[in-house]
Amino acid sequence: MAVDWPMVLAVGLSGGVDSSVAALLLRSYRPRLVGVTHLVWPDSRCCSPEVLARAEAVCRRLDIPYVQVDVRERFRQAVVEDFVQTYLSGRTPNPCVLCNGWVRFDTFYERLLERLPRDGLLEEGEELRLSTGHYARITQRGGETLLEKGRDPGKDQSYMLYRVRREMLPRLVLPLGEYFKAEVLEIAEANGLDYRAVKESQDACFVDGSYVEFIRRYAGREDFLKPGEIMDLEGRVLGTHRGTIHYTVGQRRGLGLGSGPWYVARIDAAANRVVVARRDEAEARSFVIDRANWLVEAPEEPLSCTVKIRYQSTDTPCRVEPELEIGAWRVSLRDPEVVTPGQSAVLYDGTRVLGGGIIV
Repeated sequence: MAVDWPMVLAVGLSGGVDSSVAALLLRSYRPRLVGVTHLVWPDSRCCSPEVLARAEAVCRRLDIPYVQVDVRERFRQAVVEDFVQTYLSGRTPNPCVLCNGWVRFDTFYERLLERLPRDGLLEEGEELRLSTGHYARITQRGGETLLEKGRDPGKDQSYMLYRVRREMLPRLVLPLGEYFKAEVLEIAEANGLDYRAVKESQDACFVDGSYVEFIRRYAGREDFLKPGEIMDLEGRVLGTHRGTIHYTVGQRRGLGLGSGPWYVARIDAAANRVVVARRDEAEARSFVIDRANWLVEAPEEPLSCTVKIRYQSTDTPCRVEPELEIGAWRVSLRDPEVVTPGQSAVLYDGTRVLGGGIIV
């Protein structure tokens, strides 16, 4: 990636093996390198004192500057509020997806553009690019910048990045996209990085322990813990639930019902009711996404592609059609699936990310 134009490369550091190896790989490139960390939540897994100390140690080892940027208020508004309200409405959020789209690759980058010149780390006329340890690829094709799946199918994180703004893609550098996880661990070991004691980052980094307890404390309410009816699609009462917050669409275990298996088909938080069904009854052949983010021109005509309806799911052939009257898109599946409202549906053309949205 050696370049011949003025550039500063800010590498996001979490203290973990992936971001540390990304920094090691980038150190050999020609542009100037700055280690950066965003502060999103007090003592979260993303920015605890231990994480910050490890990130700073990586920068000392590479002899590069280290900068911390406070984005806690933006994170609270864009990610934590959505997390709480989505759960309270009976849906299942994915906070990391929103953080990448609205905080890490948006607000954080904009704050770096303000901060680094004040620190003498970004001079007038220099371009700022942002790098992370995500397993995805930024590629060029026909003069266009694309987001594509990472080379390692077991670690691909393109799903988590689909909400990044299209105009931000040329400013991203993802060095681990061409590597398998095993290769990254080999690089870490060869360079003496003590990665075995470091836990991998997880979803909802700001929740320490039970997400139910976090929501109870944050929202200052407990009505979502009130027991209620579990019923089937015909309205027959089959049992009692422990509070709608404990359930998610598609869940099979922990329902406490006989003559199973049953699957959660719908959660009616307003009525304090959990609706269950047999697997084939709980599956959907189509669903609607809103709050879409497109990395191509938004389709105005039906589009055939594939879709991932959750992070760990496989690609499913589908057809996407705009529903312009409601500003959303309908996704029709070739094979029916249990679809979870609140999660993201990410659309692909082969390895390329086309865009996606939130399942409603």
